[in-house]
Amino acid sequence: MGDRSITLKKKLVSFISLILFILISASPAYSEGIDFSIRYYDKKIYFPESEILIKVEIINNSPNPYRFKLADHRVFNLDFAVRTLQNRQLTHSENYIIQRNPDQPVFFREITLASGEQYSFIEDLTDYVEGLEPGVYVIQATFYPELEKGMMPVSLKSNYLNLSVRPSTGLPALKAMIDEETGQILEKNPIPPDEVVMYMINARQKSQWEKFFLYLDIESIMLRNPETEQSYRRSSDAERREMLQNYKRELSSETADEVILLIPDEYEIIKTEYTTQNGKVIALLKFRYPGYTEIKEYTYYLNRKDKIWYIYNYIVRNLGTE
Repeated sequence: MGDRSITLKKKLVSFISLILFILISASPAYSEGIDFSIRYYDKKIYFPESEILIKVEIINNSPNPYRFKLADHRVFNLDFAVRTLQNRQLTHSENYIIQRNPDQPVFFREITLASGEQYSFIEDLTDYVEGLEPGVYVIQATFYPELEKGMMPVSLKSNYLNLSVRPSTGLPALKAMIDEETGQILEKNPIPPDEVVMYMINARQKSQWEKFFLYLDIESIMLRNPETEQSYRRSSDAERREMLQNYKRELSSETADEVILLIPDEYEIIKTEYTTQNGKVIALLKFRYPGYTEIKEYTYYLNRKDKIWYIYNYIVRNLGTE
């Protein structure tokens, strides 16, 4: 009996030692110098029915390459814990549960980050959890570099984000005109032409569509296309309104072929001219791509209606790369 007890103890000690060795060996490889963080992609006012876009970032601050598996369905890499201030955790959404079906194959690709490199992607929090009601929440994400599998999958924990969800207004048109950053109703102000252009570009950088449209003469921009103009002129008032709405939807879904939709990494206003009714603003916009930066010169044309400046046309000139 004594020998058996000693043998069991030795096996237990060996098992515990093995587990500790695995954890000690694996942890530095996956977490030392690797920063995993989350932030809002386009911070705004959120309602229970809003999409909540979260930008997920993995940064290799270690001196060595960092490798991980990235699943086609991110639910095998990522999970969110959303808790109320009473520490009640929200349940997973039906979408998450369906995608995490263990019977389906998991397709993934290997990602390698050199020292100093980062990888990021954007996920909608509402694809992962359900039950968001008006209130305040705390969000933390977990990333599984070897996919979420097994009893003790290797994981990285993110920082915490505070989430405030406001009661729904019940009026979609009114909600669309709420400033996503301040919560105030969007209003047109008699600002000068250069500030109008800056306002529009800043809104596009943040994908804040109602602010992007605020000082745009949508009809004039749409009619820059000669074929569209001919069709528009032959249409009834009701058909014209429908065409404008369809064009606005194409812009916001980024399916319209308009260079004004390109998102610059940085820009500079270099010249502004205007009279009492007409204005022209020239800006340099820079677009970063892997290995180079493309520079374009945008000339925006504006006119003034009821003290408000509107962008009604623009031209673009390519200035090369750097």
